[in-house]
Amino acid sequence: MKRFLAVLMACTLVCLLLLSLCGCGSSLSRYEAVYTDLFDTDCTFTAYCSSDEEFETVSEAVYSELSRLDALFDIYDGGEGSLKDLNDNKILENADHDILELLDIGVLFYDLSGGKLNIAMGSVLTLWHEARETGILPDDEVLQEASTHCDIANLVIDGDTVTITDPHMTVDVGSIAKGYAADCAAEVASSYGLTSFALDLGGNVKTVGEKPTGKWVIGIQNPDGGILKTVEVADQSVVTSGDYERYTVIDGETYSHIIDPETLYPANLYRSVTVICESSSLGDALSTSLFCMDVESGKALAEELGVEVLWVYEDGSTDET
Repeated sequence: MKRFLAVLMACTLVCLLLLSLCGCGSSLSRYEAVYTDLFDTDCTFTAYCSSDEEFETVSEAVYSELSRLDALFDIYDGGEGSLKDLNDNKILENADHDILELLDIGVLFYDLSGGKLNIAMGSVLTLWHEARETGILPDDEVLQEASTHCDIANLVIDGDTVTITDPHMTVDVGSIAKGYAADCAAEVASSYGLTSFALDLGGNVKTVGEKPTGKWVIGIQNPDGGILKTVEVADQSVVTSGDYERYTVIDGETYSHIIDPETLYPANLYRSVTVICESSSLGDALSTSLFCMDVESGKALAEELGVEVLWVYEDGSTDET
């Protein structure tokens, strides 16, 4: 029994159409696999393949890669060599290449966002995690004390050794891990020769190539339900950070999971921020950053990086670059 649910959805295509689109005589069918035990969300891999066997081989490889990265980046149950290992022991020697890459992205976006994305604020995020579990808001004094242990300068990367020099500091890469994992899994799928597929890691969609019938049509969710708008993409990622999927209600107030490093409370400038760009890693890091930034600063950063962004406000109005 495989650890993921594979749903095979075959779509019969006209042979002559495929010949013109693909330059080959074999028909392509649509397949889908849903992995339900990774990154605390449902992960969906959709691909156009020539056979059941081809899809099964690639989907197993994609699952294996995502599972490996999920274990590496897990700060709660990860094993030796994981980020939990780093947080517990404050040093990680011979760190995995992907941990080093992910931490580098975190450091880069701390600078780009003016500190609005901070992977070193695990001490604060842990308090909010506990609040979601208990239904009790963190004490302000405790939050302030935790915030004194969030200096990213205390995350030292020297070759393949990572050290946390503040004994009370921990890292949390939840704001960037799914995007990075999507890019890595896409590389694995491409290595098998697939040229038409999409990965959806819980609101983080990466597309490679086009469908046989044209571009991928991705729906951007309305925070109040339904689809706000659709975009057509190929070889691009569509990544959304929002307050409507992961949140908690405490004393009648709704609190999202995205914490503003400045206020130490959930950011509430927008209902959602969607980034469209090539790199899923970039999209994930940027959507989280922009969710905590004022729109003027966000637009300036988006233009600097050359990406498209859609902001959705509390009243349902939108803004975009």
